[in-house]
Amino acid sequence: MRSIMFFDGSGLSGFFEFLGILSALIILFGFIIVLVSLVLGYFLVKKNKLILPTVFLYIMDNFHPILLKLCLMIGTEDTFYRIGIDFYNRYYYQPFKNAERKVLILPHCLRDIKCPAKLGVNGIECVFCERCLLGSIIKIARENNYEVYIVPGSTFIKRILKEKKPTGVFGVSCYRDLFYGMNYLSRKGIPVQGQPLLKDGCICTSVDVEELITRIKDNR
Repeated sequence: MRSIMFFDGSGLSGFFEFLGILSALIILFGFIIVLVSLVLGYFLVKKNKLILPTVFLYIMDNFHPILLKLCLMIGTEDTFYRIGIDFYNRYYYQPFKNAERKVLILPHCLRDIKCPAKLGVNGIECVFCERCLLGSIIKIARENNYEVYIVPGSTFIKRILKEKKPTGVFGVSCYRDLFYGMNYLSRKGIPVQGQPLLKDGCICTSVDVEELITRIKDNR
């Protein structure tokens, strides 16, 4: 015998009332996240201070899509990425400096267009031909106890993390890729530092080499 369940009007009304309360709570929670983020972001950008860094880290790690949409209402996408990168650099500065196994990940787009280096199992294998500045960066990084990889994509990065298990990662990339890379590492609990490119694109990009070298030496 089949039993058929019927909902009366009061039961259906209670269900919609519950949905309404739940929706209101979600909206309120989102509003609180946005408000807290605005306050913390203001101190970061205007006052050059980290206020409640652990709270801001949690919000940045888990609610960055909401923050990005908010930023697009009052600024640009790059502005959001700059704030995020700056925050991660500040937050993880000391933990990264204390890390024992550091890796430096460089993008292949920094190579000269006539670069003779070949793609190997660990990315692009620099031959130090001096056509670009990658060779000089790699030498200095290795002198300061970094393992260095020139990668053509995110697949290589994930394999490096899995096989090498670094305790600190320094990445160089365009603003968007750098932010999402730092966000990914932060959510895995890996101290991270990042240096954005001065000029992005697929080929012949550039980076502030002097600043990069200074930071590599400072974080050894």
